[in-house]
Amino acid sequence: MKAVKFDTKQKRFLDYMRVGRLGSTDGKIMHLVPICPVFDGEKFYMATQAKTRKVKNFRARPEATLLIDQYSEDWLRNVAVMMTGTVAVIEGGAEFDRAKNLLKAKFPQYNDIFPIETGVGVVLRFDPAAMVSWDYGAGEFNEPH
Repeated sequence: MKAVKFDTKQKRFLDYMRVGRLGSTDGKIMHLVPICPVFDGEKFYMATQAKTRKVKNFRARPEATLLIDQYSEDWLRNVAVMMTGTVAVIEGGAEFDRAKNLLKAKFPQYNDIFPIETGVGVVLRFDPAAMVSWDYGAGEFNEPH
């Protein structure tokens, strides 16, 4: 699978933003949830409980859509990156530990309120395959070719 190349401005935006929406499906019904991702410059990680609907969906169908956006009442300030790709469910190992550390560094809530524990929680890795972005204030709209 060809990796999506993000420009410097998109990387800064995706690294800064603290919430997004992740869509999955069971083949019949779409499931859309807010998530708190961390971006490593190429892929996204988020943590969740192992027994959620989205985890069940991704185990059966890894296809996903991820939207990370900034809304303003001044619509010329709206910025967004919408990606399609796949999600892998990570249950342990080196990648799990690396993602856990990245998430805890960005979101202190994972240290106290919602610890990421092997066997209870999982890490979802979103690998983007295509991307659409827009920044109305800059007059930019980018679609994959």
